[in-house]
Amino acid sequence: MIDYVAGPFPAKILKGNPYLSNVIVFDKNKYKNANFIVKSVNDLKFYSLLAKNKYDLVFDLFGNLRSALMAFLSGARYRAGFTFRVRKHLYNIKVKPAQDPMYNVHYHTQLLAAIGIPEDGEALDFIIPQEEKDKAARFINSIKGSGPVIGLNPSGTWPTKRWPEEKFGRLAELILDKIDGSAVVVLWGPGEKHLAEKVIGNCGAKQGIIMAPETALQELAALIGQLDVLVTNDGAPKHIAVAMKTPAVTIFGPTNSVSWNPADNSDYPAVVSALECAPCDKTQCPERDIECMKKISEMEVFETIKKLAPAKSRV
Repeated sequence: MIDYVAGPFPAKILKGNPYLSNVIVFDKNKYKNANFIVKSVNDLKFYSLLAKNKYDLVFDLFGNLRSALMAFLSGARYRAGFTFRVRKHLYNIKVKPAQDPMYNVHYHTQLLAAIGIPEDGEALDFIIPQEEKDKAARFINSIKGSGPVIGLNPSGTWPTKRWPEEKFGRLAELILDKIDGSAVVVLWGPGEKHLAEKVIGNCGAKQGIIMAPETALQELAALIGQLDVLVTNDGAPKHIAVAMKTPAVTIFGPTNSVSWNPADNSDYPAVVSALECAPCDKTQCPERDIECMKKISEMEVFETIKKLAPAKSRV
């Protein structure tokens, strides 16, 4: 039996995964406005639930104090985690992480190596119902012309990770003008429609740019799986593209492309800020202007797309 503890958002990604027995949802924000005692009681109830499952082994992939406590209070005989600060004392399989940055897939599989399981590559899986795949295929087939269908994802969990929507709009105009028969699809999810509208509003070419329907995670993955190329900020859609084997150009400012992009894979090029302050890994720009993202030009991103789009056209 293999169970996975996840927050509400990542739990949706794991829905239907055949490798897992159960996905157990822990919502750390459920009692975010409650006092310390109420929060602590809620946490202890959850830890007790884990203990009832009598796990033999727990991997702590998250690596903060709460997740380390989960591992310890689960009662598992073996608890594997990285040697960070005080929480390292809550594990009995202690793994010293590599000092140099590496793609996160390789980083986390260091825990597997500690118990003798060799790494078998960096492939990702995203399980999608066939009906979602069929729906996405119908949508893409309804809009594509003689050239590639290129998706744009202007969203980002941090303000600092978002390339300006105006630049996405001008990039769309470049694509439609320079790549024969191309179509551009702007992706968006709940609460993000204004971003998609701003991208389209800044595209001078009104023919060939389409706003996708609002998508939940599995719908988004199905749609990304039908694209020829995705252009995205650093975030979940890029990782979904990797899982769906859709080539993706990722724009990096405050985050480290070495940690968050597949290494030495020509299908996943990174456009990286040249500013000395990048990557800072900050959710708010210390200078308040997010120049690391603003300085990345539309032409630089477009030239990267051109290396992928012709060879990957489905027409």
